Amino acid sequence: MGPVRAKAPGVILLDTHVALWVELAPEKLSRKARARILAAEAAAEPIAISCMTLWEIAHKNSRNRLELLVSCDLFLTELEADFVVLPVDRQVALHASSFGDPFPKDPMDRLIAATALANGLTLVTADRDLLDAKVCKVLW
Repeated sequence: MGPVRAKAPGVILLDTHVALWVELAPEKLSRKARARILAAEAAAEPIAISCMTLWEIAHKNSRNRLELLVSCDLFLTELEADFVVLPVDRQVALHASSFGDPFPKDPMDRLIAATALANGLTLVTADRDLLDAKVCKVLW
């Protein structure tokens, strides 16, 4: 599937923990998040993740901070099949580097929020720091 930059209304980008919860623990999703994800699936709307989500999951798995029931390679392959994976491009890099205080310093948070902003997407996250930062549209 090509880039999501068509700015389709309501297209969503999942934060890393949300993508994990969709796949492994859907009961952790908020009612709003679950409803929006189910609505997107029912309408055959693309649901996106940042390429940084793939890195975060692989990194957590390699550090034994995430236990998967299948190989990490297979899990990431399944994520790539389930979601549109958006790259870190020039626009994302520029947005991520422009976030001032009090935006979280975590580079992954910056890149994921910047991906949502650059692509006109709503970020689905439970991360209070990202919800409070108000740099992009968020849903939880």
